[in-house]
Amino acid sequence: MLSRTQLSSLGALLALALALPAAAQSPLCTPAAPPWASNNGGTAGGVVFYDLNVINAVRITGFDCNVSATANTSVTLELYTTPTTYVGQNANAAAWTLVGTAGPVLSAARESATSFTLASPVILTPGSYGIGYRVVGGGQAYNGTGTGAQVTTSNADLSLTSGAACSALFSGSFFSFRNWNGCIHYALADGLFANFSATPTTGPTPLSVNFTDTSFTSDPNGVQSWAWDLDGDNIVDSNAQNPSFTYSVCGPYDVTLTVTNTLHPSSTVTKNDFVFADPQLVVAANFSATPRSGAVPLNVSFTDTSTGNPTTWSWDLDGDSIPDSAAQNPSFSYAVPGTYTVSLTASNGCFSDTETKTSFILAVGATSNTQSPELLEYQFNEVRGNRVANTASTTAAPGFGTVATTTWQTDAGRPYFKGNEAGFGSLAIDNVTPYDNYVTTGWPLSIQGSHTIMFWSRWGGTTGTAYPFGVSVTTPSSARCWKSSTTLQLLSWGQVPTTSTATQPSTLAGTWQHWCVVVDDANGTAQWYLNGVADGAQTSFTANTFNLQAAPLFVGSYSTARTSNFTRFFDMDDFRIYSRALTPAQILSEIAAENPTTANMEAGCTDSNAFTPNLVAVGAPQIGNLGFGLQVSGLQPGTPAAVYIGLSAYLGGFLPLDLAGTGIFNTGCNLLVAPDIILNFPSGSGSVFLPAPIPIDPTLQGGHTYNQVISLGTGPLSAVSNAVDTQMQF
Repeated sequence: MLSRTQLSSLGALLALALALPAAAQSPLCTPAAPPWASNNGGTAGGVVFYDLNVINAVRITGFDCNVSATANTSVTLELYTTPTTYVGQNANAAAWTLVGTAGPVLSAARESATSFTLASPVILTPGSYGIGYRVVGGGQAYNGTGTGAQVTTSNADLSLTSGAACSALFSGSFFSFRNWNGCIHYALADGLFANFSATPTTGPTPLSVNFTDTSFTSDPNGVQSWAWDLDGDNIVDSNAQNPSFTYSVCGPYDVTLTVTNTLHPSSTVTKNDFVFADPQLVVAANFSATPRSGAVPLNVSFTDTSTGNPTTWSWDLDGDSIPDSAAQNPSFSYAVPGTYTVSLTASNGCFSDTETKTSFILAVGATSNTQSPELLEYQFNEVRGNRVANTASTTAAPGFGTVATTTWQTDAGRPYFKGNEAGFGSLAIDNVTPYDNYVTTGWPLSIQGSHTIMFWSRWGGTTGTAYPFGVSVTTPSSARCWKSSTTLQLLSWGQVPTTSTATQPSTLAGTWQHWCVVVDDANGTAQWYLNGVADGAQTSFTANTFNLQAAPLFVGSYSTARTSNFTRFFDMDDFRIYSRALTPAQILSEIAAENPTTANMEAGCTDSNAFTPNLVAVGAPQIGNLGFGLQVSGLQPGTPAAVYIGLSAYLGGFLPLDLAGTGIFNTGCNLLVAPDIILNFPSGSGSVFLPAPIPIDPTLQGGHTYNQVISLGTGPLSAVSNAVDTQMQF
């Protein structure tokens, strides 16, 4: 038998239990607990709507959702509310309030529950609400395809009625009906929960903000006191229920509210960076530069493109972590070849930001081909072998590319080409497996910023997919230019979108056409040109972002797969890459003729006294350049030498001629050019300039000479230099 004291205690406990509200029936799932059997899927980022009638105040902590994305996709949740109902509000963004967020989380498999925990619980007091539930990254699966009945799911606390959907955030296509597949996790809102809103929360100083207390309490006596820290300094600024405050200094501010009542412990909520004064002064550092690649000394002009009205700038222009300039728009000269990272810190009285662009500037050594494009130029004028000379004006790419076959040459057959050897002068059509007529450049491709790619091609009439140029990279999976039977198109060429195309009429089979694509990084555009005229739609990308560094570039193909090579269907000639965006006028000028160039052919050899003659051009072999000449070095001093000037380097296959068998020359010494002209000269100190003035004679246009030096050493064996091919142009 219970004592009087025990009976009294038991009665008190029963009275307390009867006074407490019923336990929350969480979660509420519709149309049933998972796994769900959805028959439709929404757009990622679209909104699913339903109406929610709140019977007892609830504190929502999270949701389960049927996400339509592939399992393990990163997704986030956004929860929006509007008073009374979603009906008629699906396209009225102003009617909705973002009240909660969750994620990112990894999605579960479709039909299973992807669980989201809200960053901050959401309290809904009794009443009717329209709910907008949005999954970003994966979309939502649901039931309903436009016919049938809405589904209502209820318990003692909530009543949920589905619903509809739209394909974007309060915009796009609208679909009704749609029954949301999900669960609401909640508890009854018993206790004291501080909360608030404000308007406006951002703007220029002086910024006057009105705060509204939205705290919830189950105490019938309501909230009794308020303590506001409105500027994040841990000092109470107001005890009013709904205060106002003026922010006179720029920056973000944390706001804290502490409330009390008569039944529960005090409750505090802090919202970080809730008020933001002077957002227009937030600095986002950025910059552009021109040129971004070239030969040393490379003079680069930098332009500050930062937003937020910065007033001070600090530039590290060579990647050594030491400031180089405080000017807004500095210039800098790169004297040493290399790839340089550039950083800019831009600031004003309120904010500061740093932008670092890795491998932003490429400075390379110079060559004597000053009129050639900066990065790559294959003129395909070789008369033998499987090496193709790069006659660009810098050493950005290797001096030679390689072709798998030695029978890749063909006659160009177009105006302005004047090859001395019939049957040679361009990369030939190769429609026999394994399609080896493409050039492996050996260049770990590095293109920063604006650039122009151009080439001549002649279609043989056979249709098929082909790739004039490209690389194999990790991201994107490939960067290439694609050719169908009638169009050229850039595909994933760095950051350039896939919509830039040019069209070749099928009636042009058998004729030479000039293709050119200009990527203007400063303006974020890419444009194709056909025979010097803009062709196809211009496409856009984010300006000042082009930076493609990848596996070796292929010309006449885009990879070693060799299944879609350009030269299965086309001849190709005069392939060039410039490190700048050419204008239409410059394009027309550049396609008029090949450039005057000098190109190394094959290497020389060393004599028995370890002297290795080396031959380089001085100046461009431009018609009318009376200062042109050849510089020979590495000669054995005080010995006789001769320069051979030939009009051919082929002679029906007799060249190269092995000279080692004569007993006069060392091993590996080959005569590389026809000795049409032989000029003897003394070696002097071992370095000699050989003048070769080029007169103003139009008949020299496109003509070639081949040059090699023979050095007769004092030892038992002599040597020869490398050979140089000079192509004369105006």
